[in-house]
Amino acid sequence: MHTPFARTRSCRPANRLALLLAMALILSFFAPLPAQAQLKWGVKPVQKQAAAADNAPEKVAQDRASAEAGKAEGQYALGGRYLEGRGVARDYAQARTWLLLAVGQGHAGAQHWLGVMERKGLGGPVNMAEATRLLALSANQGNPLAQFELAEIWDKGLAGATDKEEALRWYRASGTQGNAEALYRAGMMLLTEPAVRKSDAEAYDLLLISARRGHAKAMYNLSTLLAQGRGVKRDPVAAAKQCRLAAGLGVVEAQYTMGLLLMRGEGVLQDRTEGLRWLRTASTAGHAQAKVQLAVAEAEIRGDKNLDETTRQLKQAAMAGDAKARLHLGTLYVSGAGGLPKDRVQAYVWLELAAQGGEAMAAIHRDALAKTMSKAERTRATEQVRALTPQPVI
Repeated sequence: MHTPFARTRSCRPANRLALLLAMALILSFFAPLPAQAQLKWGVKPVQKQAAAADNAPEKVAQDRASAEAGKAEGQYALGGRYLEGRGVARDYAQARTWLLLAVGQGHAGAQHWLGVMERKGLGGPVNMAEATRLLALSANQGNPLAQFELAEIWDKGLAGATDKEEALRWYRASGTQGNAEALYRAGMMLLTEPAVRKSDAEAYDLLLISARRGHAKAMYNLSTLLAQGRGVKRDPVAAAKQCRLAAGLGVVEAQYTMGLLLMRGEGVLQDRTEGLRWLRTASTAGHAQAKVQLAVAEAEIRGDKNLDETTRQLKQAAMAGDAKARLHLGTLYVSGAGGLPKDRVQAYVWLELAAQGGEAMAAIHRDALAKTMSKAERTRATEQVRALTPQPVI
């Protein structure tokens, strides 16, 4: 049951959504980020040079005079000052007083800020029902930040009930106004959320816009779609480019994947030295698979005589049902490391078994691998998985 406030669902035609996405993509190239934040939506442009002047006593006095004259914009501005402590001492009670007056006049920015206060319990107890009501009022006026906050409430069930479709609707709405995080979340919901209608093609479009606005995780997930050919034609070169960008921005999974791509020469020229560098970076950050791949690769380079024994022990653990060992063994078969040959069938078998054991990353690697396998290879792999008797290549 939803929290008590009236809301109107809008069934937007697909062509309208496509047009909005296209407009957002154009804006992402030409509009500077601060310029997209409008005062009436409760977002003030970032203007470092003007910050001191904005908080000057005379400017505060102007806002106060406007607020006391009953103007909604002045009430909103003064309430925001008290909320953030800009030009005045922070005072949540005063912030609430002035924002409530602006809310009474239907000011979208004030509705958003007061909704945030209710959500976070600023100056009073948390009141999620009232927060949802206020944010919905602001969101329906087009406030992108309120739309994002409202999406989170429905997505995470913060008001007591989840509604994934409603969350997706508001993430989309916020995203079409340039919110990169909203675009990313909407894209990922379309890829992974069981409660919404899946659309790889739309997910790709949303992640592409988010990535072009600098969202690192969107870049990485975009690279996986390009590598797998989900929602877009498979393009290993473009996938590697997006993966490298995400790796450079600190996405650990992208650093690990970039290391593997360079070691294998997939989508890039093979460069084992750079590949090792990325694996070391991911390993240092605590990535378990990167540690295994790095240890095996370095042992091979050293000509380590214990390499075969290490691989044998990993196989034993995998045969005994260790999900992580199965994941590591599968990735070794993919790359042809650890003294093992490249073997797509065996790689698929072990990744599938690891996925069945609860290793989420195994499912991702398995799906990517499946795109490169022939029908005969997939049939053989499926038979081995069903029989639970994979025959590792010794």
